[in-house]
Amino acid sequence: MSSWPDYVRDIKDPEHPYSLEQLKVVEAHKVWVHDRHDDVCFIRIEFTPTVPHCSLATLIGLCLRRKLGSVITKPFKVRCGR
Repeated sequence: MSSWPDYVRDIKDPEHPYSLEQLKVVEAHKVWVHDRHDDVCFIRIEFTPTVPHCSLATLIGLCLRRKLGSVITKPFKVRCGR
């Protein structure tokens, strides 16, 4: 099984032909997982948009959530922020 940062590192930036990892929008040390094996997995992802006033920050957060939803098999809660 891949680590949690591996799941999100290949997501492409909406405005650039590069991944979020290549642009340093998402970095492994800014992904935290509290995996409660009984019921819910809590995931926190801090990301840094390419510019402070990025109008697509919400879209980036939604892309992260959608990607995690496609690979996680149990209930989870995600908190994305800058």
